[in-house]
Formats: sequence, C-alpha cells, structure tokens
Amino acid sequence: MIKLLHGNDEFSSKETLNEIIGDRNDPDLDLNFIYSSKITVNEYKEYLYTISLFAGRRILVFYDLLSKVLSSKSDQWKDFIDITISKPNVNEVIFIENNDINLKSNKIKKLSEIGEVFLYNIPVGRGSWEKIKNWIIKRQDFYDIKISPNGINKLIDLIGSNYRYLDNELFKLSNFKPNNIIEEEDIELMVSGIKESSIFELIDSLLAKNIIKASVLLEELINNGQTFFSIQQMLSRQIRLIIITQELLKNNSAPEIQSKIQIKSNYAFNKIFTQAKQFSPEKMKEILKILLELDLSIKGGHKKEKDVLQQLVYIL
Repeated sequence: MIKLLHGNDEFSSKETLNEIIGDRNDPDLDLNFIYSSKITVNEYKEYLYTISLFAGRRILVFYDLLSKVLSSKSDQWKDFIDITISKPNVNEVIFIENNDINLKSNKIKKLSEIGEVFLYNIPVGRGSWEKIKNWIIKRQDFYDIKISPNGINKLIDLIGSNYRYLDNELFKLSNFKPNNIIEEEDIELMVSGIKESSIFELIDSLLAKNIIKASVLLEELINNGQTFFSIQQMLSRQIRLIIITQELLKNNSAPEIQSKIQIKSNYAFNKIFTQAKQFSPEKMKEILKILLELDLSIKGGHKKEKDVLQQLVYIL
C-alpha cells in the first residue's frame, strides 16, 4: 500500500492518516514516523526493505520526503520510484506533504498510478464559504451538537476557513451547550474574543514597530484562514473606532464613549480606549490611508495579495 496526503489543510490530512492507521495501541502494529530533512537514499531503502519480525502491520509515514526529492538537484534520488515500487508488500508507505505536490514531475510521476492520492486544501475564492459551511454541518454531527444557520455563518466569519481552528471551536461549543441549538449570540460569546484580541495585539505591535511580534500575530491570522481583505477590514474597523474615540475624548466620559461607539465588550472597549490615548490621530489616519491604498492596488491588479501580506508589517 502506498498513499500520498498533500495540501495545506493539515487537519483533514491528519484525520485521514488516523483513519488509515487505525488503532495505535494494536500490539501487532509497527508504526514509524520519519521526518525527511536529513534522510539519505540508503536510509530510505533500509526503512522500506526492513520487514518487522513480530508485527502484523508495518507502517512508514514519511513527512516532506517528496518535496525533498523534487527539490534535489543531484542524482541521488533518481531511482526513488523504482525503490518505492520494489518495497515488500507487507510494508505500508504513507507520504505526508503540507503543500500541493507536482505529480506531473518525472521524478514522482508514477506515484499517482501505483498509489492512492488525497489532496486537501483549505477552501479559498469562489464557493469557499459554501464548502466550509457544509464541512461544519457535517462535523457538528461528530460532536452531537446543532448550530443554527446564522450561528454557522457567524462561526465562519469569526474563525475563517482553517478546519483545525474550526474543529477546536466546535469541541468547545459541544461542552458549552450540549443539548440545545447553538445560536449566533452563543458563537459571539464563545468565539469572538479570539480574533478581536489578535487584532488589538497586532495594532499594538505595528505601532510599537515590534516587527517580530507583528509578524507572528499576522502569520497566526493567516494560518487561521484569514485573507488580506479580511485582515484589512478588521484593522480598518478597529482603527476607525480608535479615531472616533479620540474625537469623543474631548467632551465625553469613558462610559459615554462606550455607549456611543456601541461596543458591548468591556475588554474590547478598554483596548480601544487605551490605544486612543496612546497613539496620535495622525498616525491612525495614516495607517487607515495605507490600508485603503493596498486594498485598491490588489483589487486593481497592481499588487498580489500574497506579496502584500508578506510585507504588511513593514509597510505599516
């Protein structure tokens, strides 16, 4: 048996891997995880051609080996496919890759013919919302919960398209309201603080010119399924609230400002209030202008979203 699990949806790959492996406590199972950064061809052969004397099943899981084979400029991996095909039938081989693999490359072309291939990518672009929604509807049965349609939409809006993060929230929601329909307000209560907190921290880091922390926070948001446009919208919203608060500070008390900007969460308001006093209105307006210009440049085809995301912490 030879299988390939590839794509940037690590959660679905892990779920499939667990299904293939089955019971890890099975005494007849010889399970091996091999991280391929330093593995040589000879070591690969040794793994493949060694037969377990006692186990009923020997499974070899290779992480990122195909990426290594494809990127190799020497001839050391030229016999990779022949070596793989010639393995003992009792040994099961699973390749895990965290990105799409080019199966048309001559180095691994036969792999799709001799093995089973699973491609899992986080949904993006047109139709992605519907795919994520259907995934949540199916996954809620696993946790024996029921989320209202508005609740599902709110969950996607707050978490994005990363199935691992969505699954974590579904698990928490199953403990929060196990026998009742979970409504939009329940999602707001349980989930909304995650993204809100990250955006406040990102603003703090950007304005403090803490590039390392800002980069980490930005990467977390991207891994959580957020695009430049969703991040831009969140940043712009918070900065507008900060600018409005700065104006209201002249003639209003804190409770009056909270009521006027309609922020129910005390945590969120306290962060906005603190940032409004800490940073200048001119700086806030400058960032808002840059975010708008970046948004227009991407939509106009002058810049690529990926490039802007990589440079965002430096641009702001």
